[in-house]
Amino acid sequence: MNKNDFGYEQVEKQEHYNKVQDVFNNVANEYDLMNDFMSFGLHRNWKKEFVDLIEINDEKKTKILDLAGGTGDIAKRILKNHPNTSIEVIDKNFMMLKESNTKNNILKYNKINLICGDGESIPLNDNSVDVVTLSFGIRNMTDRLKCLEECYRVLKPEGLFLCMEFSMPENYTLRNIYDAWSFFVIPKLGKLIAKSEDSYKYLVESIRTFPKPEEFVDILEKANFKRTSIKQLNGNIVCIYKSRKI
Repeated sequence: MNKNDFGYEQVEKQEHYNKVQDVFNNVANEYDLMNDFMSFGLHRNWKKEFVDLIEINDEKKTKILDLAGGTGDIAKRILKNHPNTSIEVIDKNFMMLKESNTKNNILKYNKINLICGDGESIPLNDNSVDVVTLSFGIRNMTDRLKCLEECYRVLKPEGLFLCMEFSMPENYTLRNIYDAWSFFVIPKLGKLIAKSEDSYKYLVESIRTFPKPEEFVDILEKANFKRTSIKQLNGNIVCIYKSRKI
């Protein structure tokens, strides 16, 4: 049986799925707060840049899938920019979806629908959405190619796929600073704030085992996505991949 990276550990696929669920069960309550501490608030700028890349005709009704939508912050940003959209927020972790309403009151937005579902078996019809967004979620999928194939399946022809994920800084000095912050500070913050040091140790390690940008583009192409571009943010700490279903 094929194994998956769970951080630096190799585990069976079913074990990987369960372990990732445990991670997000542990961090859900303080997920947004930890993002502020870990990124010095930069994640807000990254998400703005991400949502600003959505290209749709605001005079037409548009259906968007926000996969691995977590606490709903991306969906709220999309709806603010594009009020004529309906958004399906799908996340496999119930605790994260629960926090979307507890912290962000997401259910007050009648154009946002929450679904507890798996990104590798998306509970939507073929060719049914105009845009798929996937923010900091692809590296936690047990089968990344299957997830991307599912995103491709539910998109309409000419539909837009936007994926934002962490990467590694290209600059040597910045990379050393980033490593020191990631390995020596972030897990301790996780222990202090979210009461889960091991969960944040995994999240840090998962960035290191994620494919390099050019390698991830190859996976997108295997899933049949075309015209992929990459936007690098803050010295390649974050990459936004923009593709089309042709």
